[in-house]
Amino acid sequence: MRRLVVLLSAIVALDITFFAALTPLLPHFVSTYGLSKAAAGVLSASYAAGVLAASLPSGLAAARYGPRRAALAGVCLTAVASLGFAFAGSAWTLGGARLLQGVGSALSWAGALAWLVAAAPRERRGALIGTTMGAAVFGALLGPVLGAIASVAGVRATFTGVALLGGVLAA
Repeated sequence: MRRLVVLLSAIVALDITFFAALTPLLPHFVSTYGLSKAAAGVLSASYAAGVLAASLPSGLAAARYGPRRAALAGVCLTAVASLGFAFAGSAWTLGGARLLQGVGSALSWAGALAWLVAAAPRERRGALIGTTMGAAVFGALLGPVLGAIASVAGVRATFTGVALLGGVLAA
């Protein structure tokens, strides 16, 4: 059970890290792509839009195909979308990658939480869900750090490396 909680905690932490990483990078993208304030807002909201659009279908997918498959498909989609984010050559590609990261996020969360609830003993579910949520908070704190690293080391190198980490989690 401990290994499963570590895996699922890593999945949600990595997911929220991607979500929160954009904030320190926004000035770079505004400068690089000449984004207006409205366009920067749309870029910022595209991840959440993907989560919103895919949340209900992701829950249905986790129920139909199994939580493990949903969680791992979400991690894979997020990793591929993060590569798209790393190599984006336009604001549209960047926004599309963020949207797909959000879709992957919805799958990851729906699958991970369902997997945890299905595997955990009834008397320990609350504590294990709390542990996983704590990992998500850690990811939210780590996201701006990742964004700051990307602003120094380069978006391409940083997000390629983190996408590979996501691929390792899925394997």
